[in-house]
Amino acid sequence: MLRAVARCCGHWPPGAAAADGMLWQTELRPHAAGEFSMAAAQANLAMEDQAQVLASPAATLVGVYDGHGGADASRFLRSRLFPLVQRFEKEQGGMSTEVIRRAFGAAEEEFLQQVRQAWRQRPKMAAVGSCCLLGAISGDTLYVANLGDSRAVLGRRVVGGGVAVAERLTDEHNTASEEVRRELTALNPDDAQIVVHARGAWRVKGIIQDLVVKIAVCGLDLQLSVVSRTIGDVYLKKQEYSMDPVFRNVGPPIPLKRPALSAEPSIQVRKLKPNDLFLIFASDGLWEHLSDDAAVQIVFKNPRTGIANRLVKAALKEATRKREVSFRDLKTIEKGVRRHFHDDISVIVVYLDRHRGRRHTRVVDSSSNCTNAPVDIYSSNSGQSVETLQAHRGSGW
Repeated sequence: MLRAVARCCGHWPPGAAAADGMLWQTELRPHAAGEFSMAAAQANLAMEDQAQVLASPAATLVGVYDGHGGADASRFLRSRLFPLVQRFEKEQGGMSTEVIRRAFGAAEEEFLQQVRQAWRQRPKMAAVGSCCLLGAISGDTLYVANLGDSRAVLGRRVVGGGVAVAERLTDEHNTASEEVRRELTALNPDDAQIVVHARGAWRVKGIIQDLVVKIAVCGLDLQLSVVSRTIGDVYLKKQEYSMDPVFRNVGPPIPLKRPALSAEPSIQVRKLKPNDLFLIFASDGLWEHLSDDAAVQIVFKNPRTGIANRLVKAALKEATRKREVSFRDLKTIEKGVRRHFHDDISVIVVYLDRHRGRRHTRVVDSSSNCTNAPVDIYSSNSGQSVETLQAHRGSGW
């Protein structure tokens, strides 16, 4: 099947891509409560996932942004979400759910302004969006906020035993869930088309997609689930865009009685405990192939060094097993074509050493260190290992 797909797309024989040209990882790094590991894999022509960790002596921020329709929204979040969180945290004198809600709301408004400015030249901007997963560790409190279907999972040791169990910390806004479909229907009682089952999946207005809804390649259909909360996707939030003749070059007109999608995050707050071992933050590219428990067991049973990359490779191997191709062959397939086998994947593993009495490396710099995965792995994979920014001096973080 691999050869059939690649030949059809004009990318056979394989070998143009370096064996590791679509994979990236960073070494183990310190944060205020322990250490963290990051890794990512690219599948799309442009990397639509973005991931970052902001470490300071006082707190830690974790972000995973899974874009769709293009990379504009996820790259925007990479540059703006953390500064917005810091701004509102400083204004309110500490981290809170209100700080996070205000940051998400401001990010949505700022991205809308970008769409307005680019609208006439780039109408496709109205159809670009991103899922958004944010983690914040402040003292002994963990905040997890989510839009879309990225996921945060806690690995927790069972009291009195050497066993770890998985605890999901995020609500996923995915129309594959009956609960999400009921929520959308309740919010739109006068819109019979708010959730439509079309082309094998439930969809908001029959259109909104998480990356690729259905791709026909030599008769091969790939179907992915849909999301109901995002940053961006302006055409499903403001009718003046979806009904504008300019937008018809991008997609069909979509009448809206009210916004079909929301940017209101689900937020969980948890006091960290000694038995809480680590957190896994990842885009749905990982969770499509690994269960919560499988991911937790991999982290629990293996050394820390390279642990995020181990999770990425486990997901890729499962993807190849499903498609009945070898992992070795997958590594030779070019970006774009590779999307027919797996999605972009971003993973961050955060160890919680301070909260269980384990010694850890301190973050001693008075500034904040922001570690970002490459904007585009394929084009950035030329020897540099990581982009680290010294930023936000004097912010109090």
